[in-house]
Amino acid sequence: MPERIPREPQRIIVGFDGSEHAVAALTWAIAEARLRDARVVALAVFDEAPQMPKPQSLKPPPDVLGDLRAAVRAVAQDFPAIFRYGVGSPAATIVNECTASDLLVVGSRGRNPFAGLLLGSVSRACLALAPCPVVVVRPSAVQRRPYGRIVTGVDASEPAQRGLRVAAEETRLRGGVLRVIHVLPDSHGLQLAVAAGARPEALADEVRGDGALPANVADLEVPVESVVVGGHPGDVLVRESEEADLLVLGSRGTSAVAGLLLGSTSDYCARHAACPVMIVRSAGEEP
Repeated sequence: MPERIPREPQRIIVGFDGSEHAVAALTWAIAEARLRDARVVALAVFDEAPQMPKPQSLKPPPDVLGDLRAAVRAVAQDFPAIFRYGVGSPAATIVNECTASDLLVVGSRGRNPFAGLLLGSVSRACLALAPCPVVVVRPSAVQRRPYGRIVTGVDASEPAQRGLRVAAEETRLRGGVLRVIHVLPDSHGLQLAVAAGARPEALADEVRGDGALPANVADLEVPVESVVVGGHPGDVLVRESEEADLLVLGSRGTSAVAGLLLGSTSDYCARHAACPVMIVRSAGEEP
């Protein structure tokens, strides 16, 4: 039986700047917290300390902190989300707040006037440096109907295997089906192989290699669809995300067959996937 990885973070940390993307991230995080019985911390980061309103001033400055707190309350409603703020480098402050047992949720981009908190460069830095799984949420992702499907891409690398196990845990947590995608880069060659009578399952075995991934998907203890697809890994996974609740990927990969989980693929999926994307760091992997 494969290793069971704890998937119940004590905290879900959300990078929050009040933008549409941050609101989407917080909305998703609160729904996730209800599912996991976790705490939510909405963290705003400022390049410099925000000005506080002064009663004695004739024209007090905007109450930035008050506006952000109100925005968090409006999204959280009856959920007891915690609002905190810090001063410094946005990416570094967010990453330093996280521990390995947390889950970090960020929007795909954000606004600059408050802190530049969720700009694409900060989200990418969090993906690369956070010690915990990171979920990237686009605004359109929280307005979709549930599909009851978790998607993960696999190759023979250790990060892909860990991503597969985490995806199985996410499927078990939500119920539904885990869709495991094996990508072959030469779609023409794949078509020829299938036309010649090769079974997709046999092709998947070739992708997996010598027992690199569970030979019996039943060992994952969740319903599994194992699919072999030809094409570019990023394009295939983004297409698969259109009818998925979550796309789970390892942080890196070294597949000679598909190059499936290289950083460029994870970054591409985080920017273009229709559903939220969870990037999982491997055990012992240095940020």
